[in-house]
Amino acid sequence: MGRTLATFTQLVQQEIDSWSRYRRALRREDQQALDVLFAAARHHASAGAYLARETPFEVMLLSMLIEQQKHVVTLQQKVVTLETSRHHDSTQGMAS
Repeated sequence: MGRTLATFTQLVQQEIDSWSRYRRALRREDQQALDVLFAAARHHASAGAYLARETPFEVMLLSMLIEQQKHVVTLQQKVVTLETSRHHDSTQGMAS
């Protein structure tokens, strides 16, 4: 009989499952943060399937970094918008 290879998504889930004891040892807020990171890894699992890696952890980390970077960019854009709005409001106050 032939062996069935696990899909990359299954490998990611197995890797996540292997961290369950670590997760349980974390405080609740840290568990929630870890869950968000693992969700990012799952979100990019289909892209990770294109890489031939013995373990999925490197791809998982990169997926987590991608999602974190997207959050950083979003926050940077919000800061620029707020600063621009604040500057605009302060210059209008001087003109009145």
